[in-house]
Amino acid sequence: MGSVQRKLKIAAGQFAPVRGCIDENMRYHEMLIEFAASAGVNLIIFPELSLTGYEPEMAEELALADETCLSPLQALSDRYDMTIIVGAPLRVKDGKPAIGAYMLSSKRPVSCYRKMYLHPGESDYFSTGDTECVFKERTFNIGIAICADAGQPVHAERTVQEGAEVYLNSVLSAGGFDKDSEQLQSYARLYAMPTLMANYCGPSGGWKPVGKSSAWDARGELIAQAPEDCTALVIMDLQDGECSGQVICLSK
Repeated sequence: MGSVQRKLKIAAGQFAPVRGCIDENMRYHEMLIEFAASAGVNLIIFPELSLTGYEPEMAEELALADETCLSPLQALSDRYDMTIIVGAPLRVKDGKPAIGAYMLSSKRPVSCYRKMYLHPGESDYFSTGDTECVFKERTFNIGIAICADAGQPVHAERTVQEGAEVYLNSVLSAGGFDKDSEQLQSYARLYAMPTLMANYCGPSGGWKPVGKSSAWDARGELIAQAPEDCTALVIMDLQDGECSGQVICLSK
């Protein structure tokens, strides 16, 4: 008998968010998911707080109390057998909202990873999570980070200790992009772990994200990077130990 073929196609969805408007941002998600499905993508991740934009001051009013508003994404997940990871503030009982990454799959109940490490000032609006997240997608173990999580080497280390073979980072990266990307590249090289970053390409929360969503292979080589100002998919294709990249630009 031959060995089981390991294949997984992962995308980062890059776009410019609309401030605090879940309905408008949902349309971007749906468009990018449709294009990802056409490209054979199995898993897609969006930037930090992608459904609302990065708007800390609005987090309390925008925080999701339940998963009702995610039903259009769940329908797409079911239709395309695609795991979809989106960002939104998560309502926390007796506390500030958490920065959440919601994971929707046709095979699992909806779950939410909570950002563990906050940037200076974020603690005024958000609470923290306390547990790393690793989940199985096809035959791969996938680890998730949200922005500043990846700035803490212990987060990547513990995620690998939990079994992660691929590291996904959902970010808003602006002036610190070079530092952020160098950190992710170093994890890819150190842990022989393909790594993918999903960033915005338009203003949010007073910041000017620089786009350039990126993918690195297990040697730490940059294999795909989106432009700065383009709605785009960055695709990382894993097949039997090989890793290749592709960028699909959708619009300015």
